[in-house]
Amino acid sequence: MHARRPVVIPRPSARRRRRRRSASFVARAVGALLALLAGLAHAQRGPGAVFDHFTTAFRLDGAHEFAECESCHVDGLFVGTPIQCSGCHAQGTRVRATPQPPQHIATTEFCDSCHRTNTWAPVIAVDHLETIGTCVSCHDGRHAVGKPIDHVPAGNQCDDCHRTTAFSPATFDHAGITSGCFACHNGTTALGKPLGHIPATNLCEDCHNTLTFASVARVDHTQVLGVCSSCHNGVIAMGKFAGHIPTTAECNTCHNTTSFKQ
Repeated sequence: MHARRPVVIPRPSARRRRRRRSASFVARAVGALLALLAGLAHAQRGPGAVFDHFTTAFRLDGAHEFAECESCHVDGLFVGTPIQCSGCHAQGTRVRATPQPPQHIATTEFCDSCHRTNTWAPVIAVDHLETIGTCVSCHDGRHAVGKPIDHVPAGNQCDDCHRTTAFSPATFDHAGITSGCFACHNGTTALGKPLGHIPATNLCEDCHNTLTFASVARVDHTQVLGVCSSCHNGVIAMGKFAGHIPTTAECNTCHNTTSFKQ
């Protein structure tokens, strides 16, 4: 009998081996890509997470943490998904998110300047840099706190006196005020005459200016009530000096209101 000759399987050529390695690499790459897309589609979070959404420049926190993936990635589209609030929370967007209500104050639509991702309300603080319009367009007593009933007579330019950090303290801008001082400075609406004030009429502006009550430049004696000595007694205002001639006569018997020396 003749011995069987061993079957020799020819080795694949180097070119064929390179093709196989290339095909294997492509298969592994496609598999890795599919795994990544699957992780993105499911957006798994928590222990054992496959995909970290934070790497997309949009962190899933607050109410977004529990949103269904397809509510943002409509029709399985990932590229081009908005990362600004207004890109989703607006009328007519692909993403069916809660839009800004019609009665919302006029803003730049950077929602996260005032709102948090947990819930729309309450608004902790309003970033006035993002608001549009005048103060009274919001502070009208309906959208936001407006002027109280006992507010001093004034226009609607709140920022003439108030700041966006707090209503008080306020710096009052008297420009444009047409009424006399006493209309506000009556001790009720605004600071009025103190108890130790000299007897006088209520024409404050005849002696005081709008910058400060102190440092009275001059006294309009036509508005002073009483006799000279009721003020010029050495306490409220300059009185008779030590070398003055002895007299019980009132000052205006010899002096006038422009100078003691005349």
